[in-house]
Amino acid sequence: MLVARDRGGSTAGVCFYLVDTWCLGLKDAAGPRPMDRRRLGGFIQQIFSAWDEPAVQVPLELGRQIVYGAIRYARELGFEPHSDFRRAAGYLGAWDGECELAFGRDGKPMYISGPYDDGERIIRNLHRSLGEGNHDFMHMIPG
Repeated sequence: MLVARDRGGSTAGVCFYLVDTWCLGLKDAAGPRPMDRRRLGGFIQQIFSAWDEPAVQVPLELGRQIVYGAIRYARELGFEPHSDFRRAAGYLGAWDGECELAFGRDGKPMYISGPYDDGERIIRNLHRSLGEGNHDFMHMIPG
């Protein structure tokens, strides 16, 4: 998710949030960083080019629920948000704690290993906090 705020004149402030709604919560965060408004469209394309689907604009309140709700869900599983979230949190604004979204997949956590994850540690944590069979996982094979 990307949040851009007007800074007046020709610049905007930009923050980026990488959210795993199935298990780990907030995996990465960046910003705020100033950006020339004319470059914002290209930056958005670059950030979302890793996905097959184009970026979708959502209301800020929904973005808050996605980020903060995923963080709360992940904390229940024993995972903390990325350390850079403190700097980027302000761009989301205050959250009232209400969330209409469901997290996990099919009613339970689903961990899919990423290229920078310590998958063994994450699975041990899930086993410890939830027990065997109360979560799903998939290891991605590099190559």
